[in-house]
Amino acid sequence: MQIQAAVVQLPSCRGAHLPDAEKLNDRRIGASTFVPRGRVLFWQGDSQNQTIELVHGVVRAVRLLENGNRQILTFYWPGAVIRPSHAACQHYTAETITSCRLYRWHFAKMHEMSEPCGADQVLQEMLPLLLIMGQKNTIARLAWFLLRIREHLPRDLRRPDALQVVLPRADMADYLGMSTETVSRTLAEFKAMGLIDLPNRKTIRFVDIPTLSKIAEA
Repeated sequence: MQIQAAVVQLPSCRGAHLPDAEKLNDRRIGASTFVPRGRVLFWQGDSQNQTIELVHGVVRAVRLLENGNRQILTFYWPGAVIRPSHAACQHYTAETITSCRLYRWHFAKMHEMSEPCGADQVLQEMLPLLLIMGQKNTIARLAWFLLRIREHLPRDLRRPDALQVVLPRADMADYLGMSTETVSRTLAEFKAMGLIDLPNRKTIRFVDIPTLSKIAEA
């Protein structure tokens, strides 16, 4: 699956300046909302004019391709603000990977040209991945990805120094242009090399970050 196919059709949507955090708080639509995992926040092709602040949980931005496959464009972590598109419709589907809590607010008019809208926001998030896809092999890609998401993973309170792997292997594979089998095999290789520990399928412990960083940069 080629990531370029998901990028070509993302048009530029410059001109979305969001108010500062205090103003956004004033325009929230009621209290925070709980959304179970596996739910769609908005569909690709929808006319969507709400700004979404993710308080807890993880959301993926998915581009559905003409051949029926999907490409994960980016992941949103707690604290992220998912901006609306100012084109006629959204260019991707936003899905909850875990149970989430979020705020929504209406965003109806254009502001000064200082912050990107939803399409530009996703494209900016994808630029580091595009470089990795063009220059790194699958082992380096996964090492880079693990280091990239490490700061976002919640701690596992039952295991010292361990983090919860909240992303499915299939999501990692789709994001990195790999197969699920390759992701699982490479994780097992990292464990055998003493770079990480995998107490179970949902938990990871980073053991040798300097070596993992060297692999990511190779």
